[in-house]
Amino acid sequence: MVRRWKLPTRRGDQVALGVFTFGGVFALWYEVFHVLPTFYPEWTTAAYVHCVLAAVFSSSIYGNMLMLATTDISGSGLIMPTGPAPKGWRYCDVCVCNYPPRSHHCKLCNVCVLKRDHHCFFSGYCIGYHNYRYYVVMVTYMMIAGIYGNIFNLSFVLEVKGGISFWRLISFCAPHVGFMFGFESLYVSFITSVTSVGFLVTYCFAWLFINQVIQIFKGQTMHERKKNISTYNLGLKHNLVEALGKNWYLVWFAPWIPSKLPGDGLSFRSRDTKEL
Repeated sequence: MVRRWKLPTRRGDQVALGVFTFGGVFALWYEVFHVLPTFYPEWTTAAYVHCVLAAVFSSSIYGNMLMLATTDISGSGLIMPTGPAPKGWRYCDVCVCNYPPRSHHCKLCNVCVLKRDHHCFFSGYCIGYHNYRYYVVMVTYMMIAGIYGNIFNLSFVLEVKGGISFWRLISFCAPHVGFMFGFESLYVSFITSVTSVGFLVTYCFAWLFINQVIQIFKGQTMHERKKNISTYNLGLKHNLVEALGKNWYLVWFAPWIPSKLPGDGLSFRSRDTKEL
């Protein structure tokens, strides 16, 4: 289920991918080479531990991103081209083929996606049955890395500003105001802006993470959650295996660890059938 990585064709996806890629590289540089040395002027054991954690977070995020974008989610060769289809299958006028339950056509990718969840703008690629585990792990590490970095950033900025005060905390809501009125230097305004953006981005990551936790817990895709469809919810353990594979407890360590999914994305156990 491997495909060659291709640059997204849509301008919006290209911009999102660029922000995700270069923004992450900047964040890594900022944390390791600008913020961290202020806490550890010399290379101590603690400093090395933080660097190792930064490397783990980065490799996990971008490794899962690569696997996400190079995994075929269309079910090419599995979806029935034409003719009578099993019960629950539907016909796609665009792809000119029948597609199974829980699958949907993505107008942006222009392909029918097996167990489609949503279109990921950061990769310019859909999240479906075969690459869902990579998206979940990626979002999880993005949230953890964001929280981890923000703890350091807040302490760093407040120390530069001279400690905690009401107006200094308020300045995070409009970092440019202090510079415009001459209360803060350009540098202080810049690092305050970086911290404010970091908090906002981490909030978004946490929102994405919580959504996926809810969907896994309920055995739903995004579409099924919106429609309040709970047909495929057969318990947390079953839902975890269905979403992340049989080695769901190992996928958090590396994106290259195999975790075979229980099916093929064409049929699913449900409360009605309890069968494949």
